[in-house]
Amino acid sequence: MVKYIEKEFKTIINKLKYIDSWFWCRYTLNPYNGCEHACIYCDARSEKYYLHPDLDNEIIVKKDVKEKLDKRLKNARTLLPDVVATGGVCDAYQPAEIKYQNTRQILEVLLKYKYPVCLSTNSDLVLRDLDILSKIAADTYCTVSFTITTFDDEIVKFLEPLASPPLRRIEALMKIKKEFPKIQTGVNLMPIVPYIEDSDENLEEIISKTKKANCDFILFSPGMTMRDSQAQFFINKLKNSKYKDILADFLNLYKGNMYVDGNYLKKIHKKLITLYKKYKLPCRAKRFIPNDYRKYNYIIAKKLLDQAYYNSISGKAWKRMQWAGLYLQNLKESILDVNARGDLLTLKNFNNKIIEFIKPYLKSKKTIDSFL
Repeated sequence: MVKYIEKEFKTIINKLKYIDSWFWCRYTLNPYNGCEHACIYCDARSEKYYLHPDLDNEIIVKKDVKEKLDKRLKNARTLLPDVVATGGVCDAYQPAEIKYQNTRQILEVLLKYKYPVCLSTNSDLVLRDLDILSKIAADTYCTVSFTITTFDDEIVKFLEPLASPPLRRIEALMKIKKEFPKIQTGVNLMPIVPYIEDSDENLEEIISKTKKANCDFILFSPGMTMRDSQAQFFINKLKNSKYKDILADFLNLYKGNMYVDGNYLKKIHKKLITLYKKYKLPCRAKRFIPNDYRKYNYIIAKKLLDQAYYNSISGKAWKRMQWAGLYLQNLKESILDVNARGDLLTLKNFNNKIIEFIKPYLKSKKTIDSFL
């Protein structure tokens, strides 16, 4: 039996050091600690997140989230409106949400203060809140994405025993896009569990169904992290399952490391690149663009970060370009002012090659706006 524990928390919203370049969020906010979906690959099982060990059966419900968030945003001196990712560690639409409605209350506050939202979930309960999400999309920006890594019922039962069935998730995405086209929709094809979900047939089925659902993007990540307690939990599940025969090969891909073997990554990325090009489906999401001094920084940073990502999955150099984009998003003035002074080389991780790459976008504000 799942146990709910209501608890007071001092903080309600977390500001990231660098904007996440996958989901474009500046802030994270988890309405709950622990998750009833019991996905066995979940990275939240790692000691990195300081969650309690029985996170499938003991759900910490954060008390007074609406009041705390309203007070925090009302009195914010250093927070600028930017993308808030809800439920990144523990699903914001797990069954506890039916009773407590923490996520809905949070969305009401974010709408009030015009903060854009990014939601990633495994549950079609998100459909309940389309009235608020559609208003957020109209005001600023809203992205809703579902994790879908297979449509095979047996695999789903093993990996995601209590999440909404993938067919219901893809149907929910289709409904959202049809009724509220301003909401950006997508599929998170992650993690792709080696030897269980990496077949050509499985990958193509997900991408083709994502396209048919009129989604705006698909994000993918071959392999899964294997970190401390999270890795041990997954290995134990694998040992005692019908998939136990793959264990030796699976572990050989990691060799005791946190990340999967580089050659394996190249092989799966090659498959995925072919498929997303075949279905003409973007593998990057559109981002929120503010109307203050950050506007052109964010547009240029997206160009850098998108290119860094394409380079990384194609086996080309990417790290300097990525860090240039990440630092640019933290700049306290417009890159146009820096460029006007001739000081681009003073920006962290900017060199002549980076400047040459962004030059076409810096000709004028009209030129940069054309890339939105």
